[in-house]
Amino acid sequence: MKRLQKVLKSEKADEPRTFLMSRITFAICFFVSVALIVCGFIVPPLGAIDPSCLTAVGELLLFPTILYAYRAIELGLTVKFNHGDTSIEITKRQQQTDIDPIDSQDL
Repeated sequence: MKRLQKVLKSEKADEPRTFLMSRITFAICFFVSVALIVCGFIVPPLGAIDPSCLTAVGELLLFPTILYAYRAIELGLTVKFNHGDTSIEITKRQQQTDIDPIDSQDL
């Protein structure tokens, strides 16, 4: 268990720039999404947000979420998405070794 924690810490420490860029990407997409919703209220017809604006907001928030999920999978964490009755869980696949264990009788 301690070995796994050391590996995760070293992977986290190796790429602080990637982590920072994913945070910045999420913040930019979030603020653009909020601006789209606010502009949707201001632009005529007042108080009605066009469905294309809502679709754009959803897509803008989806991309950084996928980036976070990818980063979590790289670090060996489990990612779970829920929407209504649908649930998706993604884990990192363990690498298999092609080396057969040595029997003590073969020595």
